[in-house]
Amino acid sequence: MANRIVFRNRIFISLLILILGMSVTVPVLALDASTLYNGCSGEEVRAMQQALIDLGYLEGKADGKFGDKTEEAVRAFQRKNGLTPDGLAGKQTRSLLGAAQKSSSTPVTTKVTKSSAYEASTLYKGCRGEEVRVMQQALIELGYLEGNADGIFGAQTEKAVRTFQYKRGLTSDGLAGKKTRLQLERDLTAKNSPRDITAAESQVYSEREGIDWAPFEQKARQILTAEGHNIDGLNYITHSFAPKEGSALSYDFYSLEFYKSKDTHVFDWTYAVSFDPKGKLVHLYSQDFGGKKLTHIDDPTADDVNKDLLNKAKEEGKRFLKRYGYSSVAKKVNQLEVQQISISTDNEDIYYTLGGPCMLRIRVAPSLRVDYFLIRD
Repeated sequence: MANRIVFRNRIFISLLILILGMSVTVPVLALDASTLYNGCSGEEVRAMQQALIDLGYLEGKADGKFGDKTEEAVRAFQRKNGLTPDGLAGKQTRSLLGAAQKSSSTPVTTKVTKSSAYEASTLYKGCRGEEVRVMQQALIELGYLEGNADGIFGAQTEKAVRTFQYKRGLTSDGLAGKKTRLQLERDLTAKNSPRDITAAESQVYSEREGIDWAPFEQKARQILTAEGHNIDGLNYITHSFAPKEGSALSYDFYSLEFYKSKDTHVFDWTYAVSFDPKGKLVHLYSQDFGGKKLTHIDDPTADDVNKDLLNKAKEEGKRFLKRYGYSSVAKKVNQLEVQQISISTDNEDIYYTLGGPCMLRIRVAPSLRVDYFLIRD
């Protein structure tokens, strides 16, 4: 009798161990055998981490342990490359990651799998080399990037490129193509010239071109005032004419930049307003932050976006576009995507930057106001 009880207990214990073993392994069996996920460790994880580090998605050292930071880095890479951001490093994710890492160690002028849609001269996140270092040095000297030029195009360099593009009226995509790098070179050359160009000198130079700036100046002031910007004391204005051959647009445009004094550095404008040859507004840029510093969420996810604030931004964007003769573009506002969310350090001012057929930065709190506008051809 006792032997039967012992035998039954052994069978029960064996079944229990089998059931527990199955409960542990089932989730793993649901994944491909080559998939790496949070909790994994080993050489394959270390190699993947090193690729993420090389491409600027992960900081620190590759320790071979797949933790929360590694998972978030995998998600970021997947989002950036159009994959499902599930944090699971399967065959597709690891293959694309390996290709990106390999391409980042080759000369930046070489076309690779992921960058086949880019021009050969385009620099982008993941690139390395002397051309990246030169670009970084220019961004540092112009005040867009901090630190040293290390020749590695990482997250901070991409953010600096986006900011530069944003302020210079270029497509703010973080890709340093011909137009972006040419504008960087021009700005750096102007900054390092023997003396700064004052507002008065710029005005005289522009007047020699035979352009009557008075109508543009009057209209720019009217627009800024109508949009709620205080331009009192901004009595020095630089004028610049950009022929379509040297700009990102298909037409000539006329730009006015407003300063407090003639000694203000030519790149530190408070407001910039640009028109096409018919006097139609094509670009407005404002630094009207009331002295507050902003923190930015680049490439925000759905969780970062407040739907009520987004709706307010889009409605204000539609009204703004209709006011300045862009009714057809206003119909496409709902298609615009949130590219950046900016929040003041006191959490009172919130800005949504929308991109698509046009770009708009709209203050949605504490009140509505368009602070940036760029129409694309």
